[in-house]
Amino acid sequence: MGKPYKVYGKIQKIGGIYVEATVPGGKVGDLVEIKSPSQTVFGEIISINGNSAVVMPFSNLYGIGRDAKVDVKGIPVSVYVGEGLLGKVVNAFGIPLDGKRPLLGTKPIEIKLQPINPLMKEKIKEPFDTGIRAINALYTLGKGQKVGIFAAAGVGKTTTLGMITRFSQADLVILSLIGERGREVKEFVEDVLGKEGMEKSIVVVSTADEPPVNKVKAAFASMVMARYFALEKGMNVLFIMDSITRFAMAKRELGLASGEPPTAKGYTPSVFYDLSLIAESCGKFSKGSITGIFSVLVEGDDITDPVADFMIGVLDGHIILSRKRAYENIYPAVDPLKSISRIMPNVVPPEIYEASQYIKSVYATYEKMEDVINLGIYKMGSNPRVDLAVKAKPLIDDFFRQKVQEKVNLQESWQQLLELYNKIKQLEVAS
Repeated sequence: MGKPYKVYGKIQKIGGIYVEATVPGGKVGDLVEIKSPSQTVFGEIISINGNSAVVMPFSNLYGIGRDAKVDVKGIPVSVYVGEGLLGKVVNAFGIPLDGKRPLLGTKPIEIKLQPINPLMKEKIKEPFDTGIRAINALYTLGKGQKVGIFAAAGVGKTTTLGMITRFSQADLVILSLIGERGREVKEFVEDVLGKEGMEKSIVVVSTADEPPVNKVKAAFASMVMARYFALEKGMNVLFIMDSITRFAMAKRELGLASGEPPTAKGYTPSVFYDLSLIAESCGKFSKGSITGIFSVLVEGDDITDPVADFMIGVLDGHIILSRKRAYENIYPAVDPLKSISRIMPNVVPPEIYEASQYIKSVYATYEKMEDVINLGIYKMGSNPRVDLAVKAKPLIDDFFRQKVQEKVNLQESWQQLLELYNKIKQLEVAS
Protein backbone atom coordinates (compact mmCIF):
# COMPACT_ATOMS: atom_id res chain seq x y z
CA MET A 1 0.00 0.00 0.00
CA GLY A 2 1.46 3.34 -1.05
CA LYS A 3 2.04 6.28 1.25
CA PRO A 4 -0.83 8.80 1.50
CA TYR A 5 -0.09 11.87 -0.52
CA LYS A 6 -0.53 15.50 0.52
CA VAL A 7 -2.45 17.96 -1.64
CA TYR A 8 -1.25 21.54 -1.39
CA GLY A 9 -2.98 24.68 -2.57
CA LYS A 10 -1.44 27.20 -4.95
CA ILE A 11 -1.02 30.94 -4.57
CA GLN A 12 -2.90 32.96 -7.15
CA LYS A 13 -2.38 36.48 -5.88
CA ILE A 14 -0.44 38.23 -3.13
CA GLY A 15 -1.99 41.49 -1.99
CA GLY A 16 -0.76 43.98 0.56
CA ILE A 17 -2.25 42.23 3.59
CA TYR A 18 -3.77 39.07 2.11
CA VAL A 19 -3.12 36.05 -0.07
CA GLU A 20 -5.52 34.65 -2.65
CA ALA A 21 -4.97 30.91 -3.11
CA THR A 22 -6.60 27.56 -3.78
CA VAL A 23 -7.34 25.75 -0.51
CA PRO A 24 -8.18 22.06 -1.14
CA GLY A 25 -10.81 21.01 1.40
CA GLY A 26 -10.46 24.29 3.26
CA LYS A 27 -13.22 25.98 5.28
CA VAL A 28 -13.69 29.51 6.56
CA GLY A 29 -11.81 29.75 9.86
CA ASP A 30 -9.27 27.00 9.06
CA LEU A 31 -5.61 27.45 9.93
CA VAL A 32 -3.35 27.67 6.88
CA GLU A 33 0.42 27.33 6.57
CA ILE A 34 2.08 29.09 3.63
CA LYS A 35 5.55 27.60 3.03
CA SER A 36 8.24 28.91 0.75
CA PRO A 37 11.94 27.94 0.68
CA SER A 38 12.89 31.01 2.73
CA GLN A 39 9.80 31.80 4.78
CA THR A 40 6.82 30.18 6.52
CA VAL A 41 3.71 32.17 7.39
CA PHE A 42 0.53 31.06 9.14
CA GLY A 43 -2.86 32.54 8.40
CA GLU A 44 -6.61 32.01 8.41
CA ILE A 45 -9.17 31.51 5.66
CA ILE A 46 -11.64 34.40 5.91
CA SER A 47 -13.62 33.94 2.68
CA ILE A 48 -14.03 31.49 -0.20
CA ASN A 49 -15.10 32.38 -3.72
CA GLY A 50 -15.32 29.49 -6.18
CA ASN A 51 -11.99 27.66 -6.29
CA SER A 52 -10.02 30.31 -4.45
CA ALA A 53 -9.99 31.73 -0.97
CA VAL A 54 -8.72 34.84 0.80
CA VAL A 55 -6.15 33.97 3.45
CA MET A 56 -5.16 36.61 6.01
CA PRO A 57 -1.62 36.03 7.33
CA PHE A 58 -0.68 36.44 11.00
CA SER A 59 2.65 38.04 10.03
CA ASN A 60 4.07 39.97 7.07
CA LEU A 61 4.44 38.31 3.67
CA TYR A 62 8.07 39.18 2.94
CA GLY A 63 9.76 36.19 1.32
CA ILE A 64 6.51 34.60 0.11
CA GLY A 65 6.31 34.06 -3.68
CA ARG A 66 4.16 32.28 -6.26
CA ASP A 67 6.07 29.06 -5.66
CA ALA A 68 4.96 28.83 -2.02
CA LYS A 69 2.88 25.81 -0.92
CA VAL A 70 -0.47 26.39 0.77
CA ASP A 71 -1.06 23.74 3.44
CA VAL A 72 -4.60 23.69 4.83
CA LYS A 73 -4.33 22.24 8.33
CA GLY A 74 -8.04 21.44 8.62
CA ILE A 75 -8.17 22.72 12.21
CA PRO A 76 -9.58 26.01 13.54
CA VAL A 77 -7.46 28.82 14.92
CA SER A 78 -7.32 28.42 18.71
CA VAL A 79 -6.31 30.32 21.85
CA TYR A 80 -4.86 28.94 25.08
CA VAL A 81 -7.05 29.55 28.14
CA GLY A 82 -6.78 28.64 31.81
CA GLU A 83 -5.59 29.75 35.24
CA GLY A 84 -1.99 29.41 34.10
CA LEU A 85 -2.31 32.71 32.20
CA LEU A 86 -3.26 34.73 35.26
CA GLY A 87 -0.92 37.71 35.64
CA LYS A 88 0.44 37.24 32.10
CA VAL A 89 0.52 39.39 28.98
CA VAL A 90 -0.35 37.21 25.97
CA ASN A 91 -0.89 37.56 22.23
CA ALA A 92 -4.04 36.80 20.24
CA PHE A 93 -3.42 33.06 20.61
CA GLY A 94 -2.83 33.00 24.36
CA ILE A 95 0.96 32.66 24.07
CA PRO A 96 2.86 34.75 26.67
CA LEU A 97 4.82 37.64 25.19
CA ASP A 98 7.74 36.98 27.51
CA GLY A 99 8.81 34.22 25.11
CA LYS A 100 7.76 31.33 27.32
CA ARG A 101 5.48 28.63 25.97
CA PRO A 102 1.94 28.28 27.31
CA LEU A 103 1.94 27.41 30.99
CA LEU A 104 0.52 24.46 32.86
CA GLY A 105 -3.19 24.72 33.53
CA THR A 106 -4.09 25.89 30.02
CA LYS A 107 -5.85 24.29 27.08
CA PRO A 108 -6.57 25.36 23.49
CA ILE A 109 -10.09 26.53 22.61
CA GLU A 110 -11.31 27.54 19.17
CA ILE A 111 -11.49 31.30 18.65
CA LYS A 112 -15.17 31.35 17.83
CA LEU A 113 -18.16 33.08 19.37
CA GLN A 114 -21.70 31.80 19.04
CA PRO A 115 -24.71 33.87 20.11
CA ILE A 116 -25.78 33.14 23.69
CA ASN A 117 -29.37 32.10 24.25
CA PRO A 118 -30.97 35.17 25.91
CA LEU A 119 -32.94 32.90 28.24
CA MET A 120 -29.61 31.75 29.72
CA LYS A 121 -29.06 35.26 31.05
CA GLU A 122 -30.49 36.36 34.38
CA LYS A 123 -31.78 39.76 35.44
CA ILE A 124 -29.09 42.15 36.60
CA LYS A 125 -29.90 42.97 40.21
CA GLU A 126 -26.50 43.34 41.90
CA PRO A 127 -24.41 46.54 41.62
CA PHE A 128 -20.86 46.41 40.31
CA ASP A 129 -18.22 48.32 42.27
CA THR A 130 -15.83 50.22 39.95
CA GLY A 131 -13.97 52.00 42.74
CA ILE A 132 -14.66 55.35 41.06
CA ARG A 133 -16.95 57.62 43.11
CA ALA A 134 -18.73 59.45 40.28
CA ILE A 135 -19.55 56.24 38.39
CA ASN A 136 -20.54 54.31 41.53
CA ALA A 137 -22.87 57.06 42.74
CA LEU A 138 -24.35 58.73 39.67
CA TYR A 139 -24.13 56.00 36.99
CA THR A 140 -24.09 52.80 39.06
CA LEU A 141 -23.26 49.74 36.97
CA GLY A 142 -24.73 46.28 37.46
CA LYS A 143 -22.84 42.99 37.58
CA GLY A 144 -23.17 41.66 34.03
CA GLN A 145 -23.83 45.06 32.43
CA LYS A 146 -22.15 46.21 29.23
CA VAL A 147 -21.16 49.87 29.10
CA GLY A 148 -19.04 52.07 26.86
CA ILE A 149 -16.49 54.72 27.81
CA PHE A 150 -16.59 57.25 25.00
CA ALA A 151 -13.59 59.53 24.77
CA ALA A 152 -11.36 61.45 22.40
CA ALA A 153 -7.58 61.41 22.77
CA GLY A 154 -6.08 63.09 25.81
CA VAL A 155 -9.01 63.14 28.26
CA GLY A 156 -7.89 60.36 30.61
CA LYS A 157 -9.49 57.26 29.11
CA THR A 158 -6.54 54.96 29.78
CA THR A 159 -6.13 56.21 33.33
CA THR A 160 -9.83 55.71 34.04
CA LEU A 161 -9.71 52.15 32.71
CA GLY A 162 -6.65 51.45 34.84
CA MET A 163 -8.43 52.68 37.96
CA ILE A 164 -11.40 50.42 37.25
CA THR A 165 -9.08 47.46 36.66
CA ARG A 166 -7.27 47.95 39.99
CA PHE A 167 -10.26 48.95 42.12
CA SER A 168 -13.05 46.69 40.86
CA GLN A 169 -14.29 43.76 42.91
CA ALA A 170 -14.27 41.27 40.00
CA ASP A 171 -12.78 37.80 40.46
CA LEU A 172 -10.81 38.18 37.25
CA VAL A 173 -10.08 40.94 34.74
CA ILE A 174 -9.64 40.18 31.05
CA LEU A 175 -8.00 43.22 29.51
CA SER A 176 -8.03 43.32 25.71
CA LEU A 177 -5.65 45.92 24.23
CA ILE A 178 -6.42 46.21 20.52
CA GLY A 179 -4.32 48.36 18.19
CA GLU A 180 -2.35 50.04 20.99
CA ARG A 181 1.09 51.53 20.46
CA GLY A 182 3.78 49.12 21.64
CA ARG A 183 5.25 51.68 24.02
CA GLU A 184 1.89 52.19 25.70
CA VAL A 185 1.38 48.48 26.38
CA LYS A 186 4.36 48.25 28.74
CA GLU A 187 3.52 51.59 30.32
CA PHE A 188 -0.06 50.48 30.89
CA VAL A 189 0.96 47.15 32.42
CA GLU A 190 3.72 48.55 34.67
CA ASP A 191 2.52 52.06 35.53
CA VAL A 192 -1.27 52.04 35.21
CA LEU A 193 -2.10 48.48 36.29
CA GLY A 194 0.89 47.88 38.49
CA LYS A 195 1.42 44.76 40.57
CA GLU A 196 -2.01 45.07 42.21
CA GLY A 197 -3.86 45.15 38.92
CA MET A 198 -1.84 42.40 37.22
CA GLU A 199 -2.34 39.90 40.03
CA LYS A 200 -5.96 39.38 38.99
CA SER A 201 -5.66 40.10 35.25
CA ILE A 202 -4.93 38.48 31.91
CA VAL A 203 -3.82 41.04 29.33
CA VAL A 204 -4.41 40.14 25.67
CA VAL A 205 -2.44 42.36 23.29
CA SER A 206 -2.40 43.03 19.57
CA THR A 207 -0.36 46.13 18.84
CA ALA A 208 -0.83 48.68 16.06
CA ASP A 209 1.91 47.16 13.90
CA GLU A 210 0.29 43.71 13.72
CA PRO A 211 -1.86 42.59 10.77
CA PRO A 212 -5.59 43.36 11.06
CA VAL A 213 -6.50 39.67 11.42
CA ASN A 214 -4.41 39.52 14.63
CA LYS A 215 -6.34 42.44 16.11
CA VAL A 216 -9.66 40.78 15.28
CA LYS A 217 -8.47 37.45 16.68
CA ALA A 218 -7.20 39.13 19.86
CA ALA A 219 -10.61 40.71 20.45
CA PHE A 220 -12.45 37.43 19.92
CA ALA A 221 -9.85 35.43 21.86
CA SER A 222 -10.15 37.69 24.91
CA MET A 223 -13.94 37.25 24.91
CA VAL A 224 -13.51 33.47 24.49
CA MET A 225 -11.37 33.61 27.66
CA ALA A 226 -14.02 35.66 29.48
CA ARG A 227 -16.74 33.18 28.49
CA TYR A 228 -14.60 30.26 29.65
CA PHE A 229 -14.02 31.69 33.13
CA ALA A 230 -17.60 32.93 33.53
CA LEU A 231 -19.61 30.05 32.07
CA GLU A 232 -17.35 27.10 32.89
CA LYS A 233 -15.62 28.30 36.08
CA GLY A 234 -18.49 30.40 37.48
CA MET A 235 -16.31 33.49 38.01
CA ASN A 236 -17.40 37.12 37.97
CA VAL A 237 -15.30 38.50 35.12
CA LEU A 238 -14.62 42.12 34.27
CA PHE A 239 -13.99 42.38 30.53
CA ILE A 240 -12.30 45.58 29.32
CA MET A 241 -11.54 46.27 25.66
CA ASP A 242 -9.43 49.25 24.64
CA SER A 243 -10.53 49.96 22.10
CA ILE A 244 -13.46 48.42 20.28
CA THR A 245 -13.12 51.16 17.67
CA ARG A 246 -9.72 49.80 16.57
CA PHE A 247 -11.26 46.33 16.47
CA ALA A 248 -13.94 47.70 14.12
CA MET A 249 -11.27 49.32 11.92
CA ALA A 250 -9.33 46.04 11.68
CA LYS A 251 -12.53 44.14 10.88
CA ARG A 252 -13.28 46.72 8.18
CA GLU A 253 -9.93 45.93 6.53
CA LEU A 254 -10.72 42.22 6.54
CA GLY A 255 -14.20 42.81 5.18
CA LEU A 256 -13.00 44.99 2.31
CA ALA A 257 -10.25 42.49 1.45
CA SER A 258 -12.79 39.67 1.29
CA GLY A 259 -15.09 41.63 -1.05
CA GLU A 260 -17.78 42.90 1.32
CA PRO A 261 -19.59 46.07 0.22
CA PRO A 262 -18.66 49.19 2.19
CA THR A 263 -21.29 51.20 4.07
CA ALA A 264 -20.87 54.35 6.21
CA LYS A 265 -17.18 55.43 6.36
CA GLY A 266 -16.24 52.19 4.59
CA TYR A 267 -17.41 49.92 7.41
CA THR A 268 -18.64 46.59 6.09
CA PRO A 269 -21.84 44.84 7.31
CA SER A 270 -19.94 42.13 9.21
CA VAL A 271 -18.33 44.81 11.41
CA PHE A 272 -21.62 45.66 13.09
CA TYR A 273 -22.61 42.02 13.47
CA ASP A 274 -19.33 41.24 15.23
CA LEU A 275 -19.67 44.32 17.46
CA SER A 276 -23.05 42.98 18.59
CA LEU A 277 -21.63 39.47 19.05
CA ILE A 278 -18.89 40.67 21.39
CA ALA A 279 -21.13 43.07 23.33
CA GLU A 280 -23.93 40.52 23.76
CA SER A 281 -21.49 38.03 25.25
CA CYS A 282 -21.70 40.05 28.45
CA GLY A 283 -24.36 39.28 31.01
CA LYS A 284 -25.29 37.69 34.33
CA PHE A 285 -25.48 33.91 34.16
CA SER A 286 -26.55 31.20 36.60
CA LYS A 287 -23.02 30.77 37.97
CA GLY A 288 -20.83 33.63 36.78
CA SER A 289 -21.02 36.96 34.98
CA ILE A 290 -19.22 39.08 32.41
CA THR A 291 -19.30 42.82 33.03
CA GLY A 292 -18.13 44.54 29.86
CA ILE A 293 -16.48 47.96 29.60
CA PHE A 294 -15.62 49.00 26.05
CA SER A 295 -13.65 52.11 25.23
CA VAL A 296 -14.94 53.87 22.13
CA LEU A 297 -12.73 56.42 20.38
CA VAL A 298 -14.51 59.53 19.14
CA GLU A 299 -12.82 61.91 16.75
CA GLY A 300 -13.20 65.51 17.77
CA ASP A 301 -15.69 64.52 20.52
CA ASP A 302 -18.12 63.41 17.78
CA ILE A 303 -20.25 60.58 19.12
CA THR A 304 -22.15 60.36 15.81
CA ASP A 305 -19.28 58.33 14.33
CA PRO A 306 -20.75 55.07 12.89
CA VAL A 307 -19.08 52.85 15.49
CA ALA A 308 -19.87 55.17 18.41
CA ASP A 309 -23.45 55.63 17.26
CA PHE A 310 -23.94 51.87 16.88
CA MET A 311 -22.40 51.06 20.27
CA ILE A 312 -24.68 53.53 22.07
CA GLY A 313 -27.64 51.49 20.80
CA VAL A 314 -26.11 48.11 21.68
CA LEU A 315 -24.81 48.90 25.19
CA ASP A 316 -26.65 49.28 28.50
CA GLY A 317 -25.16 52.68 29.16
CA HIS A 318 -22.32 55.00 28.31
CA ILE A 319 -19.80 57.08 30.23
CA ILE A 320 -18.78 60.15 28.23
CA LEU A 321 -15.38 61.63 29.06
CA SER A 322 -15.49 65.33 28.29
CA ARG A 323 -12.60 67.45 27.05
CA LYS A 324 -14.27 70.45 28.70
CA ARG A 325 -14.15 68.71 32.10
CA ALA A 326 -10.52 67.77 31.49
CA TYR A 327 -9.70 71.43 30.78
CA GLU A 328 -11.29 72.25 34.14
CA ASN A 329 -8.84 69.75 35.73
CA ILE A 330 -11.65 67.45 36.81
CA TYR A 331 -10.57 63.82 36.55
CA PRO A 332 -12.04 61.36 35.82
CA ALA A 333 -13.46 63.78 33.24
CA VAL A 334 -16.98 62.31 33.29
CA ASP A 335 -19.64 64.44 31.61
CA PRO A 336 -22.40 64.72 34.25
CA LEU A 337 -25.29 65.07 31.83
CA LYS A 338 -24.37 63.02 28.77
CA SER A 339 -23.46 59.87 30.73
CA ILE A 340 -26.09 57.29 31.69
CA SER A 341 -26.46 53.79 33.13
CA ARG A 342 -29.69 52.13 32.01
CA ILE A 343 -29.32 49.44 34.67
CA MET A 344 -28.93 51.86 37.60
CA PRO A 345 -32.62 52.01 38.67
CA ASN A 346 -32.58 48.20 39.11
CA VAL A 347 -29.49 47.97 41.33
CA VAL A 348 -29.58 50.96 43.73
CA PRO A 349 -31.84 51.90 46.65
CA PRO A 350 -34.55 54.47 45.79
CA GLU A 351 -32.91 57.21 47.88
CA ILE A 352 -29.64 56.85 45.94
CA TYR A 353 -31.39 57.09 42.60
CA GLU A 354 -33.39 60.12 43.76
CA ALA A 355 -30.27 61.87 45.03
CA SER A 356 -28.38 61.21 41.77
CA GLN A 357 -31.22 62.60 39.65
CA TYR A 358 -31.52 65.69 41.84
CA ILE A 359 -27.80 66.48 41.60
CA LYS A 360 -27.81 66.04 37.84
CA SER A 361 -30.83 68.36 37.53
CA VAL A 362 -29.03 71.05 39.56
CA TYR A 363 -25.97 70.69 37.33
CA ALA A 364 -28.17 70.86 34.23
CA THR A 365 -29.48 74.23 35.40
CA TYR A 366 -25.95 75.58 35.74
CA GLU A 367 -24.86 74.27 32.34
CA LYS A 368 -27.89 75.86 30.67
CA MET A 369 -26.97 79.25 32.12
CA GLU A 370 -23.18 78.85 32.07
CA ASP A 371 -22.43 81.31 29.28
CA VAL A 372 -24.65 83.98 30.83
CA ILE A 373 -23.04 83.44 34.24
CA ASN A 374 -19.47 83.54 32.91
CA LEU A 375 -20.14 86.73 30.95
CA GLY A 376 -21.33 88.41 34.15
CA ILE A 377 -24.78 89.08 32.74
CA TYR A 378 -26.63 87.04 35.34
CA LYS A 379 -27.27 88.79 38.68
CA MET A 380 -27.54 86.65 41.81
CA GLY A 381 -31.06 86.81 43.27
CA SER A 382 -32.76 86.88 39.86
CA ASN A 383 -33.69 83.17 39.92
CA PRO A 384 -33.51 80.95 43.03
CA ARG A 385 -32.92 77.83 40.95
CA VAL A 386 -29.96 79.39 39.14
CA ASP A 387 -28.62 80.81 42.40
CA LEU A 388 -28.64 77.30 43.85
CA ALA A 389 -26.84 75.90 40.80
CA VAL A 390 -24.08 78.54 41.04
CA LYS A 391 -23.51 77.73 44.73
CA ALA A 392 -23.67 73.96 44.19
CA LYS A 393 -21.35 73.79 41.15
CA PRO A 394 -18.07 73.74 43.16
CA LEU A 395 -19.45 71.03 45.46
CA ILE A 396 -20.47 68.85 42.51
CA ASP A 397 -17.09 69.35 40.81
CA ASP A 398 -15.27 68.29 43.99
CA PHE A 399 -17.45 65.19 44.15
CA PHE A 400 -16.34 64.20 40.64
CA ARG A 401 -12.63 64.74 41.35
CA GLN A 402 -10.74 61.63 42.41
CA LYS A 403 -7.01 60.95 42.62
CA VAL A 404 -5.57 58.10 40.56
CA GLN A 405 -4.53 56.12 43.65
CA GLU A 406 -7.72 56.89 45.60
CA LYS A 407 -10.20 54.03 45.80
CA VAL A 408 -13.79 54.80 46.78
CA ASN A 409 -15.92 51.70 47.17
CA LEU A 410 -19.63 51.46 46.45
CA GLN A 411 -20.89 52.07 49.99
CA GLU A 412 -18.55 55.03 50.48
CA SER A 413 -19.67 56.48 47.14
CA TRP A 414 -23.33 56.24 48.10
CA GLN A 415 -22.68 57.75 51.53
CA GLN A 416 -20.79 60.69 50.02
CA LEU A 417 -23.56 61.14 47.45
CA LEU A 418 -26.16 61.46 50.21
CA GLU A 419 -23.91 63.94 52.04
CA LEU A 420 -23.65 66.03 48.87
CA TYR A 421 -27.42 65.80 48.38
CA ASN A 422 -28.08 67.05 51.93
CA LYS A 423 -25.61 69.94 51.54
CA ILE A 424 -27.28 71.14 48.34
CA LYS A 425 -30.74 70.72 49.92
CA GLN A 426 -29.60 72.90 52.80
CA LEU A 427 -28.43 75.54 50.34
CA GLU A 428 -31.82 75.34 48.64
CA VAL A 429 -33.66 75.89 51.92
CA ALA A 430 -31.35 78.74 52.91
CA SER A 431 -31.91 80.53 49.60
